[in-house]
Amino acid sequence: MIIHGAAVAFSGATELKISDVRITDGCIAAISGNLTERYPDDAVIDARGLWLMPGGIDPHVHFYDPGYTEKEDFLHGTGFAAAGGITTIIDMPCTSKPPVCCLDHLTEKHAVVKPKAVVDYAFHGGMSRQLMDSGPDEPLASLIGWVTGVKCYGVSGMDDVWGALDYYRMSILMRKARELGLPVLLHAEDASYVNNATAAARAAGADAIQWYRSRPEIAEILAVRSAVAIAEETDADLHIVHLGTGKAAETVAQSPERISGETCPHYLEFTLDDYLAHGAVMKIAPPVKSAGNRERLWQLLADGSISFVASDHAPGTVEEKSGTDIWQNSCGIPGVGTLLPYTLARGYIEGRLSLARYLEVISENAARRFGLWDRKGSIEPGKHADLVLIDPDSTWTINGRRFFSKGHQTPFEGTKLSGRVEKTLVRGRIVFDRSELTDDNAVEAPLADAAGWGELLKPVK
Repeated sequence: MIIHGAAVAFSGATELKISDVRITDGCIAAISGNLTERYPDDAVIDARGLWLMPGGIDPHVHFYDPGYTEKEDFLHGTGFAAAGGITTIIDMPCTSKPPVCCLDHLTEKHAVVKPKAVVDYAFHGGMSRQLMDSGPDEPLASLIGWVTGVKCYGVSGMDDVWGALDYYRMSILMRKARELGLPVLLHAEDASYVNNATAAARAAGADAIQWYRSRPEIAEILAVRSAVAIAEETDADLHIVHLGTGKAAETVAQSPERISGETCPHYLEFTLDDYLAHGAVMKIAPPVKSAGNRERLWQLLADGSISFVASDHAPGTVEEKSGTDIWQNSCGIPGVGTLLPYTLARGYIEGRLSLARYLEVISENAARRFGLWDRKGSIEPGKHADLVLIDPDSTWTINGRRFFSKGHQTPFEGTKLSGRVEKTLVRGRIVFDRSELTDDNAVEAPLADAAGWGELLKPVK
């Protein structure tokens, strides 16, 4: 197959370059300007007028499969990813039954999700307080070569089954993970502060703004500073997930290179003032913060201080997200399918990110961070043909009813973006094609036979 005449986004480039890209055996075989003439028998995708970019990598999703599939599953999660130009996802360990905390559990989970996967996927392993206290060495060691990192929480909404780690336990985990060569991923909010602030916020009411008041900026700042100090003391490889506070991100930026961070579109778009309009639909953890944080996060993303973006995709059912009592509503929003379009539009097209920086935050840096760079993250010969064709002239509006995800409630409802995904390829196979949609109001589903095409990815150092 040859993708002909697209404006191609190459790693490190300052501008797009018109090229042909030839694909054989699922990989990029050649890049040149005249490949249709050299290989006249190849199938051709006429991509003139379109942008050809690396498929996105979303390193932080919760697909709830198996165990909580009323919220989401691998078919709908990876299908939504494909419709949004994401070609690789990394699923979090704690929101499935069984959780991915040992190789036996990973193997059991993989058997369930593989037939459903539309895009390629990897797994983060996890560590809870319960597992730390019962003996973490053997479960952790069993995951070596299989998982891209080990996730833990500073504060947990699932504390009875997946307890948060205090700083002492966190230091033990970081030492063990360092010995095993695994990065530690941390949900960074300070448990002592959050627990006390939550008690005060609950007493004050049940409107959506109380959620922010239970977990304000200082809770994240304290946790990040403490975790970074532990990582520096233990020489650990630490990654802070879903940074929503500018000062916390600055702490990461000033740390050794082995300490990194990500942010999410909701922190780049919304502020606490938006709780009035969105209510429980915008209940996420950590919550969005004051407006100054939004601008500072964009600055830190642009200058390289924040390594990449992730969606933290974690939808809830309509019933879980529609109540008037914020304390009874579930956390999380669907986002894997809007991650790339949002970052492309608000970042590159609107001028907040250079082309080279956009490619880093949507594909390259996550691939490098989690051991996938040998196969993923850029358009170059020998790598997987994970590609997305974008119509740069298309302006469209986010409509949650069209999400292939099981979650359709999004605070991004009605957001207008420029640049639309037309086709998504995973290892050379078209898994989403907008031209196949027969109704402008149809759910944006992947191709019907794409389920099962996705493959499990193991990290390579």
